[in-house]
Amino acid sequence: MAQNAHIPEDLYHILLTTSHISKNPNNVVEKVRVLGSYTSLIAAKAAAHSCLYDAGYEEEFFKTYEINPGRAEKEQNERDSGVIIHASAADGTIFRVRIKNSPNEALALTSDLPDGRVSVPLYYVIQASVEYGGDDGSLVRDIDVEGAFASYAEARKFASTVLLSPEDGITKDSFAEYSEAGPDETDCGYGENVIVHAASEYGTNYLVNVVKTLELKAVGVAEAAMRIR
Repeated sequence: MAQNAHIPEDLYHILLTTSHISKNPNNVVEKVRVLGSYTSLIAAKAAAHSCLYDAGYEEEFFKTYEINPGRAEKEQNERDSGVIIHASAADGTIFRVRIKNSPNEALALTSDLPDGRVSVPLYYVIQASVEYGGDDGSLVRDIDVEGAFASYAEARKFASTVLLSPEDGITKDSFAEYSEAGPDETDCGYGENVIVHAASEYGTNYLVNVVKTLELKAVGVAEAAMRIR
C-alpha cells in the first residue's frame, strides 16, 4: 500500500443479507455476505448502490427493488436496521444491503485504490440479533460488524468476547443459553461460521460469526449462513 495513503479511524463495510422463506419453516437460513470494506462512507455508499448488479444480478431478476426503504410504517424495522436497498426476486428471495462501520483497529488498514476499497482479505466479526417466531417470521432484526482483522486468530479471539463484559457484570451465565465453538471447531451448531450463540431470557438470540473475504466472480465476498429457526 502507498505510504501516503489516508489511514481512517473507521472502516465502512457493505453487508448483503439474503433470506428465503421455504415451505419447510425449519429450513429458513439467512446468509450474510460482506461485499467489501471502504475507507470512507461516501465510497461505501457509491459501491453499495451498485453492488447487486456488480455481483452479476440483472435488473429483470428482481420483482421489486427499493432504495432507502422505510417510508411505509411496516418498513420501520428496515429503516432502523440501516437497510439502504431492499429487493425481492420472483422465487421469494429477499435481498437487503446495509452499510455498517467498525473501528480500524490499531489503524492497521487503509487503501491505495481509487475507489477507497480495502484490497487485502479480511476476517470479519459479525453480530446478529434474531427474534424467533412472531407475525414476521424469524428474521435477523439487527446486524453489525464488530471488527475487521487481518488474521483468523485475531478475529476468533475477539469474537469470543463480543457478547461479554465482565466489568459490567455480563458473563456467560447472564444468558439463558450460551454456546461457543471449541478451539478446533469453526461453528457451534447454529450455522456455518457461527462461533457463538446466546439467548436472552426475553427471547432474543445473538449469533456471532467470523467470516473471511473470498473471491466470488468479480466480487470479493465473505459469507456466513445462519440458521434462524
